[in-house]
Amino acid sequence: MDCIPGFIWFFAKAFFVVFLLMWVKWTFPRLRIDQILSLEWKYLVPISMVNLLLMACCVPSAFTFNKRI
Repeated sequence: MDCIPGFIWFFAKAFFVVFLLMWVKWTFPRLRIDQILSLEWKYLVPISMVNLLLMACCVPSAFTFNKRI
């Protein structure tokens, strides 16, 4: 990027970042607190419980079956 002066390159990148942040904010809807809590209780807590049970089974079995002779 030697052909573009540094200050122009800086402002172009800054403009791109600001534009990207504004685009994300305008594109996606604002979530209310009740929607976030509903998402958490319906999906995230059950997924985390399944993950916890899976790891509770996998980690001890990895130590049991990974013995070297």
